[in-house]
Amino acid sequence: MSGLLIEGGTLLGLAAPDDVRPDMDLYAEDGRIRAIGPDARQRAPEGVERLDARGMWLLPAFVQAHLHLCQTLLRNGPDDLELLPWLERHVWPGEAAHDPWTMSVSARLGIAECLSAGVAAVLDMGTVRHSDALFEAAASTGIRYVGGNVLMDDPETTPASLRAPAAEGLAETMRLHEKWHGREDGRLSVAVQPRFAVSCTDGLLRGAADLARDRALVIHTHASENRDECALVKKRTGMSNLESLDTVGLLGPTTCVAHAVHTAERDFRLLSERRTAVAHCPGSNLKLASGVCPVPELRGAGVRVALGSDGAACNNLLDPFREMRLAALLPRVRRGVSLTAFDVVRMATVDGRAALSFEGPEGLVEGAAADLVVLDPESGWSLPDDWSSEPWGAIVYSMGRENVAATVVDGVVRYLREDPSVGGVKPSAEEIREATRALRSRMKS
Repeated sequence: MSGLLIEGGTLLGLAAPDDVRPDMDLYAEDGRIRAIGPDARQRAPEGVERLDARGMWLLPAFVQAHLHLCQTLLRNGPDDLELLPWLERHVWPGEAAHDPWTMSVSARLGIAECLSAGVAAVLDMGTVRHSDALFEAAASTGIRYVGGNVLMDDPETTPASLRAPAAEGLAETMRLHEKWHGREDGRLSVAVQPRFAVSCTDGLLRGAADLARDRALVIHTHASENRDECALVKKRTGMSNLESLDTVGLLGPTTCVAHAVHTAERDFRLLSERRTAVAHCPGSNLKLASGVCPVPELRGAGVRVALGSDGAACNNLLDPFREMRLAALLPRVRRGVSLTAFDVVRMATVDGRAALSFEGPEGLVEGAAADLVVLDPESGWSLPDDWSSEPWGAIVYSMGRENVAATVVDGVVRYLREDPSVGGVKPSAEEIREATRALRSRMKS
């Protein structure tokens, strides 16, 4: 693997709010940060790739801790439905209509959007079939990918077109594990993904927990997103959503639960005790009228909270800057409750890596993963002037994807604003149109 020397940037290491180091070089090799400061140039061999970051800010790359790449072509569907009818009328028919080609286009389009916004890693929930297309897209684009097939087997709550018996769904996860887990220098990982308690029988949920434990895999599921969903689980189990997931063994230190909107103090304690992470998706939760996740209370209880966009079908954007801004502003509706901009940037970066169970040091230190984003504070409308000593508010409240100059994954530049040919992952407009038409035509038939 080749090396990369990033020269002259202001390093935002995220160890603390004052972890700001101007005019620094960073050298990465074999996917890891090998040297920072004066040693970086000395470690870099002659002829190594160089990236001029003078006047720019360098920080750990953003992480999408909850995503549905299979839904990218379902963007701009019905706007005024809540979760369950939205799934039944739009998302599940759309997912069932995919073939390997439309799945590939959907995934490549979503990944291109993520890379252009400084995202280096995603936790992606696919659908029941065609998961190989997701891994192939991730492999070809160079993004760090955790994901795989989704598990849905309850005949009372899931359509036949997306239902797979428990044994079949778990066997598919195991097949994907054998084929893809650890590939691309470790950038690809398989997760165990029961969609949510409503769509799964207890037998499947227990089987998913056993498989994840036996193979040491990440568990990725939805929970407590919508009041009707919570009511269905309560009626079935007599417990809260998270309590029922804990009963079948799905909560633990390698679990990331998406949403956790309708949660109470006992849920905060349970998540903290089980060391389970939460993926906060504020844009999606607002658009589907689901509510607002109690992030300050979760964090106060010791729960690790990361950020995700959810799918383009319910958010319409896969943009970490929009999610950071919403995550920072929503708690302020309640008097005396807030998150600092620094807290939110950590949620979008190093806390996301922890939620995906990535190992190694965090931040910009030697030995940490070389997943990086270079921000240009003078592009767009942020106008930070000399704010580099306190950049967090500028990132959260003023910046957007137009400020992303480069995205580095595993020490390789995968997006470069000045050269769109770098990466080259976005499907052509013609391919996107054709795939969207084919998918939506099958949805109608």
